[in-house]
Amino acid sequence: MRILVTGGAGFIGSHLVDRLMEAGHEVLCLDNFYTGTKRNIVKWLNHPYFELIRHDITEPIRVEVDQIYHLACPASPIHYQYNPVKTIKTNVMGTLYMLGLAKRVGARFLLASTSEVYGDPEVHPQPEEYRGNVNPIGPRSCYDAETEILTENGWVPFPQLQPGVRVATLNPDNQVEYHVPDEYIVQPYVGNLLRFANAKFDLCVTPNHWMYVRSKTGKLQFLRADEDRHWHSWRVPTGGEFQGEEPEWFELGTAPKNAKVRVERIRMDDWLEFLGYYISEGCVHVRRRGRVVGGRDYEVADYNILIAQENPEGRAKITHCLNNLGFKFFSSDDHQFRICSKQLAEILCPLGKSGEKYIPRQFLSLSKRQSLILFKALIMGDGSQRGDGYVYYTKSKQLADDVQELAMRCGYAASVVSHAVGRDLYRVNIRPIKDAHLVTPEPFRYAGNVYCVNVQNHVVCVRRHGRVAFCGNCYDEGKRVAETLAFDYHLQNGVEIRVARIFNTYGSRMLENDGRVVSNFVVQALKGEPLTVYGKGSQTRSFCYVSDLVEGLIRLMNNEHTGPINLGNPDEYTILQLAQAVQNMVNPDSEIIFKDLPQDDPQRRRPDITKAKTLLGWQPTIPLQEGLKTTVEDFRDRLTAEGYSLVSS
Repeated sequence: MRILVTGGAGFIGSHLVDRLMEAGHEVLCLDNFYTGTKRNIVKWLNHPYFELIRHDITEPIRVEVDQIYHLACPASPIHYQYNPVKTIKTNVMGTLYMLGLAKRVGARFLLASTSEVYGDPEVHPQPEEYRGNVNPIGPRSCYDAETEILTENGWVPFPQLQPGVRVATLNPDNQVEYHVPDEYIVQPYVGNLLRFANAKFDLCVTPNHWMYVRSKTGKLQFLRADEDRHWHSWRVPTGGEFQGEEPEWFELGTAPKNAKVRVERIRMDDWLEFLGYYISEGCVHVRRRGRVVGGRDYEVADYNILIAQENPEGRAKITHCLNNLGFKFFSSDDHQFRICSKQLAEILCPLGKSGEKYIPRQFLSLSKRQSLILFKALIMGDGSQRGDGYVYYTKSKQLADDVQELAMRCGYAASVVSHAVGRDLYRVNIRPIKDAHLVTPEPFRYAGNVYCVNVQNHVVCVRRHGRVAFCGNCYDEGKRVAETLAFDYHLQNGVEIRVARIFNTYGSRMLENDGRVVSNFVVQALKGEPLTVYGKGSQTRSFCYVSDLVEGLIRLMNNEHTGPINLGNPDEYTILQLAQAVQNMVNPDSEIIFKDLPQDDPQRRRPDITKAKTLLGWQPTIPLQEGLKTTVEDFRDRLTAEGYSLVSS
């Protein structure tokens, strides 16, 4: 049989390759060596039945195989936390490509999933039916149809979001970045949604949605919307830092041949100030009249740009600005400024009349400094200061949206509200950025499509009823997404799948720096360092030796049960018990030290392997003491070869 093993040079993958080669199969080992190493499979490199393919699973590949073991993904905490985006891409794109390959060639596909899909479980031990925090083969976390998302083209309702359009995301440094989503989610939903809403934000999400919130200590993190929390103690971000370009000039283009004043470019700072005055208080008036020249009748047009301003201080600012433009202008007794210029009128006419005004997109991608020039000029026209914030009024819904976005680029938070019932008048409430306290969500019944995207930073800028907040995207863990994809291909395309949920596995060939608890303790003990236990060490885990796991994977692949099926050792140990076992085996004189427990670290993790026993006839056979002994000796040999001075046995 011809078998593909993705991640075949890794810890578990290389042991699986050994078993398959020893059984006489033709094996293709695919790995990009992000966490795998050639030394794990070096003994097979010259074997006629073995082929090594160096390839990144996030890119498609074409091969002919009968079975696919899909193990490619950073599994250790150090590696998947170091590059979480790579992990997500591997789980999503890599799984998609492998499922597509399985569909094309008719191969059976086994997904190596993880016990992490159970989260911090409330059911113990964990059977496959337990959904944990998210049901991996059920609905994804989403927003309702009234939610809008900020894109490079402005605000777009989720149902109208087009593929390839970049959306606003928030990186860990609080900077807004624009990325094309990796995934678009549209799905029907019938059930309760949860609405978090007050005067500053309005979020309406499925119960399993990830909220992006700040704790009292200032730490930002993701919490599920349906968690039992005192939500008033948490805050939601309503703004971020926008980056932008800073052009020096605005190009007007070639002036008409008969123009009395020829201006081809204006300093951008001056143009932005003028544009703000014009959008708020200006218009273009074209007066057409007949004229006789040489006995012939002609129709001529006078192009006038008018800007009104009654406030003496404001008039002085506008006068100074117009002097910098280079066009001739006139000031009348009725508090109007007038510029006669066809060239300028043709640039401003597309901005429309009062109810149609907008800010061209090219001026919504500038630096904060230049954005503030435009913002302050707009406020001087149709706005007013309210305490440490502002209010802006307009008849144009598009302009209200644009002013809101501009205010955000200037470092403010802003909301758009309909100000007058029965007529078009919109108010933009602008305030300094300050995280808004959440409120207890209100459930309400919903039937219709829900929407979301997957983006690089896992945080998107959304708006509902004019109120903006930054919130989580469809942030299912990679393996949950991979399980969803596997079942979708099985149900829609008839692909034969097998899903294994792997619990803590240990053994030879583990990386010394992978951050797993067994390798941490063994390496620390061998080097004579204190063994680090987090919390009190009372949290429990179950440890399965790698040869037992490989046997389970092979049995599942060649069985007729789809899964998911738990593969792990049901013997449960506290972390402190594991530390003491390693201490006694390697160096009884080593010290055990205690550090703070990481947030969201599961308290208990133990598989219910009833299905594996009954359907596969499988259960672990290697006890912890025996497996640890082999693991310690493997680490000792490798560390010695690398020149480390180790504690003698």
